[in-house]
Amino acid sequence: MMIGGRLLTLGIVVSLDAVGIDTVHAQSQSPPARTETSVEGPPHLEEVTVTGSRVRRDGFDAPNPLTVVSSEQIEQLGQVNVAETLSLIPQNTAFQSDTNIGIIGSANIGSTFANLRGLNPFYGTRTLTLVDSRRFVPTSDGGAVDLNMIPSMLVSRIETITGGASAAYGSDAVAGVVNVILDKELNGVKSQMDYGETFRGDGQSKHAAIAAGMPFAGGRGHFLIGGEYQDNGGVGDCARERDWCAESWDIYTNSNFRTRDASGKLVSSGYNVPGSPTYGQPNFVVGPHSSQAFNVAQGVFRDVNPTPAALRYMRFNDDGTAIVPMDPGLYSNDQGFGPRQGGDGDSTYEDSALRSPIERYSVLGHARYDLTDDLTASLELSWGGRDVSVAQQLSGPRSTYYIKADNAYLPAAVAALFPPGGQASIGKDLDGSYRALNSANAEVFRAVAGLNGGLFKDWRWDAYYQYGRNTREQTISNTRVNSFFQYSLDAVRDPASGNVVCRAVLQGVADAAGCVPMNLFGNTNLSREALAYAWRTTREDFEYEQHVFAGTISGDVYEGWGAGPIGTAFGAEYRTESGDVTHGNIPYYNQFAFTFGQDFGGDIDVLEGFAEVNVPVLRDAPAARLVELNGAVRQTRNENKDSITGESKSQDVTSWKVSAIYDPVDWLRVRTTRSRDIRAAGFRELYQKSVPTEEGTTQGRVNNPFNGNAIDPTPILNGGDFALTPETADTTTIGIVLTPADLIDGLRISADWYEIVIDDAITSTTGQQLIDFCQSLGSFCDRITFNPAAPGNTDVTFIKATQVNLSTFTSRGVDFEFDYTLPLSKFSSAPGSLNFRLLAAWNYDLIIASAPGSPVRNFSGQTGPTPAFGDFNSSPKWLLNSLLTYSAGSFSTTVNVRYVDSGKLNTLRIGPDDPNYSPTLLNSISDNTVDSATYVSLAMTYGFDVGDSTELEVFGVINNLLDKDPPIAPGGGGGGGSSYPTNPAYFDTLGAQYRAGLRLRF
Repeated sequence: MMIGGRLLTLGIVVSLDAVGIDTVHAQSQSPPARTETSVEGPPHLEEVTVTGSRVRRDGFDAPNPLTVVSSEQIEQLGQVNVAETLSLIPQNTAFQSDTNIGIIGSANIGSTFANLRGLNPFYGTRTLTLVDSRRFVPTSDGGAVDLNMIPSMLVSRIETITGGASAAYGSDAVAGVVNVILDKELNGVKSQMDYGETFRGDGQSKHAAIAAGMPFAGGRGHFLIGGEYQDNGGVGDCARERDWCAESWDIYTNSNFRTRDASGKLVSSGYNVPGSPTYGQPNFVVGPHSSQAFNVAQGVFRDVNPTPAALRYMRFNDDGTAIVPMDPGLYSNDQGFGPRQGGDGDSTYEDSALRSPIERYSVLGHARYDLTDDLTASLELSWGGRDVSVAQQLSGPRSTYYIKADNAYLPAAVAALFPPGGQASIGKDLDGSYRALNSANAEVFRAVAGLNGGLFKDWRWDAYYQYGRNTREQTISNTRVNSFFQYSLDAVRDPASGNVVCRAVLQGVADAAGCVPMNLFGNTNLSREALAYAWRTTREDFEYEQHVFAGTISGDVYEGWGAGPIGTAFGAEYRTESGDVTHGNIPYYNQFAFTFGQDFGGDIDVLEGFAEVNVPVLRDAPAARLVELNGAVRQTRNENKDSITGESKSQDVTSWKVSAIYDPVDWLRVRTTRSRDIRAAGFRELYQKSVPTEEGTTQGRVNNPFNGNAIDPTPILNGGDFALTPETADTTTIGIVLTPADLIDGLRISADWYEIVIDDAITSTTGQQLIDFCQSLGSFCDRITFNPAAPGNTDVTFIKATQVNLSTFTSRGVDFEFDYTLPLSKFSSAPGSLNFRLLAAWNYDLIIASAPGSPVRNFSGQTGPTPAFGDFNSSPKWLLNSLLTYSAGSFSTTVNVRYVDSGKLNTLRIGPDDPNYSPTLLNSISDNTVDSATYVSLAMTYGFDVGDSTELEVFGVINNLLDKDPPIAPGGGGGGGSSYPTNPAYFDTLGAQYRAGLRLRF
């Protein structure tokens, strides 16, 4: 916003050094020895408001740890996307990104979300993403903002506060705030073109951008416009494209499976079956050569009832005319999914794309005009989008879809092995012939109109209206339609004509009209006509609108008592959001194997009022150069209405923050904050609808501890829950900042301890977890339906496993920053300067209590896959990012080293590295360790003048310079299988990549 012709943003304006990344230190009227410096000269300090606060201040007043990445930093490292820039900040982890796709279709394919501390839930966000300190319309039904939609060419800096900020900004700021500040004072034209790819020749990336700004009306106004386009090529299936992935490491379950003994007889085996072939091995085994259970291209009979014993583990030959023994490898269970080691069949990772291809584009225009000397109007319009399409698994037959003895395509010798009226379950890998294609097209429009000006003395006001609209069209082609598939699979001969037809057609089943019989036996017998009949396209259309009306008044209420004026800010905000998720009115939508859920929609209306005060207590006193206190409170009323059911509710919640800074001497600052933060349930968490799973399938059964741990087939209902209440978080930070200018000029060090405790955390549960909670803790039994007619009333007939306020999360750690700039002229006549900056995050506690009274687990140091619930993401104990930059005139080069600490594969399991390990334990695993990883990148830029006021710059960067393969860390998949044999949130899966380009400024 503009005040008196000056830019006022809710963030810090910093003087950027050669590296351009900074943890901001408070500087309001502080002693000159603490003033920021850079090699270009003294800083230009503007009247600004620090992120996390709404009180106006001069300089670097930051009681919270705040990290700033500048546009200079972005350019030096050759980055062209806001998501890439956030990777510099060790507190952020990209668990949703274009290199973490998985094997099951996702509605957010190709998106990248900010995720501070790894605390985002699976269906929501605990990180608030802002643009110019204002909310951006959510681009996912979970409330997150896709960073692809923000034009990086226009970014001035990115501010990240990793502490609670709900009192300043409202809901979703539990883990912190990512605030993208745009360069609205640009004068002139700048443009860029660049190209990149991996050293293996895939993953091509083309990017072009241009921006221009100019004053008008004699300087009373300013106009800015910019556009950007990027085409990122995909990287194909993991096992085919990378040697480390072709080894196909996975986690296998050494229990409840059968294998062949030395005589070839099928016998039960496992860690808990003495004398069996795999007894003596732990329950979980980490090893190479992963394939999926009963998943071969020719088709194989499963080892599950009612399959006749003579057919189990028998597969068809390539042309489907006979059966031969299948090599099942080890650890194969009776599920359609789930890994086994070795044997026939393709790698588990044949269908896991390493990166989704994506096109993103954006245009932004901004104008502001001083209507009077103290009244400014502004208007901003932006539009952007993304297109993405990636191949994913094609759903084959379920274990409950049976081949019958009179199937017309069965070879006679095979049919003779069926008893009269017998049936058999078959598994088949269909991806060699056909693939499902997950495609998304999303567009965002945003408009912001604002007015700001002066009231009296130094009092200012700001008001704005914002409108945002997001639309997304999502489709997955070749998705199995369960009813059509079963009709088509049940192929028989018409007694009248002798032709092969669908049995349901002979029986006159109305919705079987047009059925095309399918032949799943062998490699080449499934016709395209049968595929087109039994596999169709599922879709989801998502529309979301946001209206925001907000106003703020700020100024000094009292000149104070010599330490400085007491400043305050207060205001109100009304935000209304409405969304609809529909699925094209497809009449058989509930029959799809994998859908996005049912139609749902609803409204979220939020009315908030807030106040903040900043009180300087002491300045230049004998015991304190500066003592300053800050407090804020926000009252929120949240109203929800489900547009499908008509339910409505309202909730009131209070958030607050108190903070203090204390400078005992010139070179030392102590800072602390304490806040109560809140997060109300988001759109998807409240309104998402689904249908119960099919009982007896992998998704529709539980181990029932009330009935001797017998397997109970039961429907399970997932989805959102309208009864959810807001989760609360208590956040504490205590830190120090050292700037010993007299001892070492240019050195800055900061360390900030934090604790975030989230209560009533909104989480996803599984049916099995609810059964276990009910049996062991007596919790959530009301979500389980038992059959009263069954003996002992122990037969489970239904489970409501929707979203629930369940857990307590506690995250503790320390954030470090070291920054030192050394002009080489101090020691020699060499030109330029060196800058070394280290950002480090030490997360020593990530403690989860799943339910009241349940065991407490510390997931800190787990770098394997996401653990229980999927509503938080485990973290290494240490994440470090260091940058060494040499700058001289128009040349600069930066070496970036990123380190990921070694850790555990799964905190809930116990491996040989633990003194309490035994292979007879239920949670035993053969190797529970994950190696560390160090990645080196090299970037260079060189600029030269090509005319009056025209500069051309060439740049290049190589990421993962040493082409380091990721450590083995499998297990983070869906449907029983791993998505990758590593964790792509922390480890690079593409290998060495380069980018080179040109920039032109005039």
